[in-house]
Amino acid sequence: METLRALLATLVLLAGIACLVHGLSGGPLWPCLLGMALCFLLAYWLWPRNRQADSPWFDALELLVELPVNLLLWLLRQPGRLFRDVDGVDL
Repeated sequence: METLRALLATLVLLAGIACLVHGLSGGPLWPCLLGMALCFLLAYWLWPRNRQADSPWFDALELLVELPVNLLLWLLRQPGRLFRDVDGVDL
C-alpha cells in the first residue's frame, strides 16, 4: 500500500510540475498555478508518512514531494520573523 501511495503521489507531483511548465510557457497562468498548487498539496497529503522500507529512492522522492510545501511554508513564515525582529529594536 505504501508503494501505491508513493507512486500516486509522485504522479500527482509530476502533474503539478506539468501545470507549472504549461502556465509559464504561455498558457493561462492563474488556472495553471492553481492546478499546480492543488497537485502539490495533494501529493504532500498522499505521501505515506510511516514508511517501513528503507530505500534511498523513497527518501529522494519524499524530499521532492515535500519540497514545494516546505518552501511555501518557509516563505509564509518569513514576514512573521521580520515583524518579530522589528519589535525587539530600540529606537
